[in-house]
Amino acid sequence: MIVCASPSYIERFGRPFRFDDIAGHQAVIYRRLGQVLQPWLFPCDDGSVREIAPAGRLRLDDLDAIADAATDGMGLAWLPWWLVRRRVEDGTLIRLLPDHPDYLYDCHALWLQTPHLPLKVRLAVDALAAGLPKMMS
Repeated sequence: MIVCASPSYIERFGRPFRFDDIAGHQAVIYRRLGQVLQPWLFPCDDGSVREIAPAGRLRLDDLDAIADAATDGMGLAWLPWWLVRRRVEDGTLIRLLPDHPDYLYDCHALWLQTPHLPLKVRLAVDALAAGLPKMMS
């Protein structure tokens, strides 16, 4: 997970250089209906995790929509690297706080236990297992 923003947002509101700076910025936040807002997580040198709950009026339940809103200058976003890597490489998003380690999370594929695994499920799981590591590096 990385924090990013568009060049236009940074030009208008400035660039956060420290975790404490995030509180002074608008953010585009992931939230599902009825779900409590989840803080952004950042690993610390001592092995603990720092939680930051940025302010944000724009709350979406779709990561692609959050990436689009951040690209359009609506605020900071905390998104998976694999989702925004191309936008960062082409300059439509800027990676913020690059000197701080990224928060790593596990990725799981779940399916119902059945006597016979449908072929489409097996193919989807195999494609994820093969493709996700390449996207995350």
